[in-house]
Amino acid sequence: MESRIYPSSLEEVITLVKRLYQPGSPQLLSQIQETLQAVQRSQDGWKLADSLLAIDDQYVQFFGALTFTVKLNSDRSIQPH
Repeated sequence: MESRIYPSSLEEVITLVKRLYQPGSPQLLSQIQETLQAVQRSQDGWKLADSLLAIDDQYVQFFGALTFTVKLNSDRSIQPH
């Protein structure tokens, strides 16, 4: 099983988002996408989405908006106790 290193800062997430839109091997881009999707679904997804919308980069802002969509869809299934 492959180990994945998750980004530990906003800057690392931004770097991965920008890297996703650059040419590269399909394998690398797939790994980046999987990592970013895991970050979107994490507990910090809401905060991350808000922070990304404040960055002056269209790809980063798009990813921030997409993260809100992911959180709305994934957290909707969680019922409060």
